[in-house]
Amino acid sequence: MVPDPSKSCLGLEYFCFEGDDLWNMTDSELLGLAAKEVSQLGLVKEADIEDGTVLRVSKAYPVYDATYQQAVAVIRDYIGSIQNLQVVGRNGMHRYNNQDHSMLTAMLAVENLMDGASHDLWQVNVDGDYHEERTDARPTAHVNSGRSAPLVRN
Repeated sequence: MVPDPSKSCLGLEYFCFEGDDLWNMTDSELLGLAAKEVSQLGLVKEADIEDGTVLRVSKAYPVYDATYQQAVAVIRDYIGSIQNLQVVGRNGMHRYNNQDHSMLTAMLAVENLMDGASHDLWQVNVDGDYHEERTDARPTAHVNSGRSAPLVRN
């Protein structure tokens, strides 16, 4: 992500609401906070940080409330009427998918458009399991049988 192979780019994501204290920090304050925190974590020495950029994205994540499913159903009905439209990922599907699920919806959408497949992207990550949570000491593979777009985690 950077032209000089001797350097790295590190992205940090802060969760907040538009208008709260974190959101209202200046770019300089946010970059200072980020530098301090990555240094405290031992990822990089604060003195070695050369530059930074702040990008604020309002409403980046869906809010789950009592009417969430009904609101998404309205969106799904509308976009379902548009041929050749494939919605993917967190913002496209208004769903808090992890990165694996978001990437899988994108890959399956490409198969739908390029290969004529008929993957139902809305069936990715519908089982309600929290995949990052381990309940035992063994690595597990997760396959939801009957799903038109199975997800296997290694």
